[in-house]
Amino acid sequence: MKAMRAIIRGRVIWILNRLIEKSKSEEAPEYIEKVVFYESQEVEMGYNESIVTLVKEKKLPHLIFGGFDIYVVIFLSILSLSLFAAGQKIDIKNENGVIVVRNPKKPVPQPDSPSKFVLTEELVIGREQVSSGYLFAELRSVGVDDQENIWTLDWEDIKVRIFDKTGKLISAFGKKGQGPGEWENPSRMIVTPDGTGVILDRNKLTFYSRDGRCLKELSTALSNMFRFKIDSKGNIYADKMIYGEKMTLNLIKYDPALNPVATLAEVEEPIKPGAFNAFTILHFCHVTGDDRLIWMTNSKYEFFVLSPEGKLIRKIIKDYEALKVTDADKKKILEEQYGDAPYRNQIVFPDAYPPVLFFIGDAEGRLYAQTYEQDGKGGLWYDVFDPEGRCITRFSLPREETAFIVKKNKLYVLIQENEEGIPLVKRYALEWK
Repeated sequence: MKAMRAIIRGRVIWILNRLIEKSKSEEAPEYIEKVVFYESQEVEMGYNESIVTLVKEKKLPHLIFGGFDIYVVIFLSILSLSLFAAGQKIDIKNENGVIVVRNPKKPVPQPDSPSKFVLTEELVIGREQVSSGYLFAELRSVGVDDQENIWTLDWEDIKVRIFDKTGKLISAFGKKGQGPGEWENPSRMIVTPDGTGVILDRNKLTFYSRDGRCLKELSTALSNMFRFKIDSKGNIYADKMIYGEKMTLNLIKYDPALNPVATLAEVEEPIKPGAFNAFTILHFCHVTGDDRLIWMTNSKYEFFVLSPEGKLIRKIIKDYEALKVTDADKKKILEEQYGDAPYRNQIVFPDAYPPVLFFIGDAEGRLYAQTYEQDGKGGLWYDVFDPEGRCITRFSLPREETAFIVKKNKLYVLIQENEEGIPLVKRYALEWK
């Protein structure tokens, strides 16, 4: 089987090389751009799908030497596609009332729905000069409301700035202090669809309108949260680290008044007290437009989908290739992240990176999971799952760009520092194909 697959792949590669050579000639027809696009996606789709696509679109006969070769291409491509799909099947089963979706290592495009997208940069905010230097000092969070206004939280400036969808600054507020409406150390921000900004400070959650009015404050002294999400009913989902004989990370649901309702997950930190995991176990969660909660722990490539009532309705699992942590990786991480910290010698590294760095989602339930896998150009790969939980494609972003929000077919990324050392917010148009 492997030998046959190698022969077929060799034939398909030969054909694609002929197509690409043809595309460089003066006789290149109008559809060559399409051929080159699919060739550029060979890592995700496989050479075979490139050929099948051309055959389906009836574009291949112009490039091959007569009917005999056309039929050979069709035969080889279909056979190759069958062999490729055999090892790339998504398994979906109902197990005790829970839909379980098991994905293979590589994405599997779905023929009945869009399975790829194109990112086009359309807006950058932060290059503007102000009296104190550049617009942002140290960006921490980005949020977007239903009017496509872009909210930014500046950790160092203690400032929230709001821009309209053209990038024009329309509001700014924030003041350092411990009094009402003041912040000591604002670390997280989310923006609800109705345009309320919720900022997590050291011991409180503060709720703000677009014009900077403080609507309410909730004490977080007992919750010790450091990441949170809010659903349409005002329920709050947050993680909490509990210290004792062992360290555990809990995911807790709170009501709108921040009273605990239920513990949704509990994970034990495998490192003993006194040592520090180089890749701390974290919970990440996302609330969809219909109030489903999707959460995961970065130590496993598994998503859990809960109904608005809190019932587990779907589990999404993805196979992956464990990425080894090399000695060079350890040295770089220690130097860049810990410097001369006194606890540097207590940092413990696992044999492999966690499968996921973090993930975000959109209102429809698509998931975008950033991995530690590099794209060969210094960027990192993101796996993309459709609302059913099927991994259908992947894309990469430069390492300095962190995907924060996907909303209304726009991708918003935060850049803590570009090559010039400037913090930026960037927006891409996201077009599904």
